[in-house]
Order: sequence, then structure tokens, then C-alpha cells
Amino acid sequence: MNKSAKGALAAAAAGSLLLGGAGSYAFWTSSQDVGSAAINSGSLTLGTPDCTTAAGTHGWQLDGGAVYTPGTTKIVPGDTISKVCDMSLTLVGDHIGATLAMDTAGFTADGTTLAAELTPSASFLVDGAAYTPILDPGTHTVRATVSVTFNGAAATNGSENGSINLNAINVTATQTHSP
Repeated sequence: MNKSAKGALAAAAAGSLLLGGAGSYAFWTSSQDVGSAAINSGSLTLGTPDCTTAAGTHGWQLDGGAVYTPGTTKIVPGDTISKVCDMSLTLVGDHIGATLAMDTAGFTADGTTLAAELTPSASFLVDGAAYTPILDPGTHTVRATVSVTFNGAAATNGSENGSINLNAINVTATQTHSP
């Protein structure tokens, strides 16, 4: 390499270092701490159901009054069995609300059409009033009525002498954001 090529290479390297070197520019910066704060979250708690208070001395009822004994009482098309349970719902948080629902009840099939001819449902009272989504924090009294109706209009002879199990029915409370 000749002297002029070496000189040009050295000049290019020096210029590169003067213009920013390894790709970094130094700008002035400043920062200030805006302070810290403790952050605490709220909670949603659905209490253990009491299914004897509302119904008297029994849990399941046949057509809204007579004692229904699971595994013993025989239902016919048009019957409804129900269970009424009271529970507390505690909402803690400034903008907390909740909605209530029933998980889809499941039936263990037995080879008849009985499972297909039963319709589960749920209704709720909150603090003694008809259910609407809950918008206020605090402790609320929830009365859940879970029902299973043997649909008379859709009943077929294929449901005769059926014997199935009604699997766990869960009442759920789901947190919402309430302004």
C-alpha cells in the first residue's frame, strides 16, 4: 500500500471517530422521581351456600314445595325440581361490580333420552330484590334458585324409567369494573 492510500485510510478513520465513533451520540438527559405508591388489589368472594334456610328442612323441592329426594322421588314430564340457596357475596374495591350466573349443569347419560329432556336454569335475588348486575362494593346477600325442568312438551317415551345423575351445579360471580 502506498503512502497516499495509508494517509487516506487514516483520515477516514479519524473522521469517523469525530462524527460519532461507534455509533453513539451523547445528548444531555435529566430525570426526576415522581414518587412511589403502594398498590393494593381488592377481592371478590362468594360464600358457602346454605341450602336449608330458604327451603325449610330440605334442599331439593318438587314443583316448588314438596320434598324431592334425589335417587328416590320419580319425576314425570312437566315437573320441576329446584334448590334454593343463600350465600354472601363480598366485593372489595373502589370500582368493583359483579355478575351472577350458573355454570352449565351436566347430566350423566343412562341410555335413555331423559338427559336431553331436562332443562337446567337459575334465577337470583340480590339483597331481596330482583337480580341486576351488582355495581356496589360491600357484602350482598344472594339467593340462588337452581331449577331442572322435565320438559313436558318435548318428552318422549324414550325418557321413561331413566336414571341419571345431575352433576355439580356451580353458581359463579364474575367481577366487573363499575365506574
